[in-house]
Amino acid sequence: MVARIKSLSPIELERAKPAPAPREIAVRMLDLVKTYRDGTEANRGISLEVQRGEVVAIVGPNGAGKTTFLRQLTTELRPTSGSVSVFGVDALAEPQQAKRAMGITPQEAGVFERLTVREHFELFAHLKHLSKREAREAAREVIAELELIGETNKSVGSLSGGQRRRILIGLALLGRPPLLVLDEPTTGLDPASRRAVWGVIRRAVNTGTTVILSTHYMEEAERLSDRIAVIAAGRLIAFGTLDELLTRMDRSYSLSYRDPIDPLSDLRIRYFASFAQAQQHIARELLSEYSIARASLEDVYFTLTGEPFDKDETETIG
Repeated sequence: MVARIKSLSPIELERAKPAPAPREIAVRMLDLVKTYRDGTEANRGISLEVQRGEVVAIVGPNGAGKTTFLRQLTTELRPTSGSVSVFGVDALAEPQQAKRAMGITPQEAGVFERLTVREHFELFAHLKHLSKREAREAAREVIAELELIGETNKSVGSLSGGQRRRILIGLALLGRPPLLVLDEPTTGLDPASRRAVWGVIRRAVNTGTTVILSTHYMEEAERLSDRIAVIAAGRLIAFGTLDELLTRMDRSYSLSYRDPIDPLSDLRIRYFASFAQAQQHIARELLSEYSIARASLEDVYFTLTGEPFDKDETETIG
């Protein structure tokens, strides 16, 4: 007698799959408040959890409190109240232990201009407690990743502004820390250099690294991050994937077209809550030439903050 095995439908197969294991929380910041002596409230009760291996982008208007937020995470600035934990370590009680898990690129930092690129990386690798051999290997790897091989033996003082910026990013990568905290890492870089840095960040994430970065570039936030946090006036006003943020807009699809009877007429733009509604309008108007676009992160940003995103905050540097 042959036993019959019941075949499962696709829905039943999907239900039979084990639920994915919850990802470890890499960073947890709860009710973070920073009030300065003059009464300025830079952060107002921000709570944020970042999962291990996740890329989170922080965006917001100038003066919104993004850098203050990151400086509290890196233990450089103590919050007025709230808590910060990094891989389970209380960063306020044990700042040095928490900081050992991080690679940090601040907005601005000095460099040792008389050292060569290789010497610079090897010095900082030693400061991260790497042996002489490990420091030499780490410097070689970072120089290659950041496409600075041709500058290996040049003094840092002779490099362009963009190359110096890449060195600061390389210093964060030394020792392969499990958490990278990058404050506007590609500000001022030309598009090619910016994309090279994106590649470095993606490769780090592929090995399990967690990344928290602030950025002035919407394209960077869209392309690199798993989730995006919008901070305005010191508060976290939105946090989620791009698709989740798009749901904050009542009409997130735009339809662009010209009058089909008068192809030379001005371009018309209509907004719809769904792709289906845009298609229905196309059918009603018998449109043959048109374009449909989903709203961008920049559109969401404007909807949430009421401010256009500042694209001209800095000039690119080579």
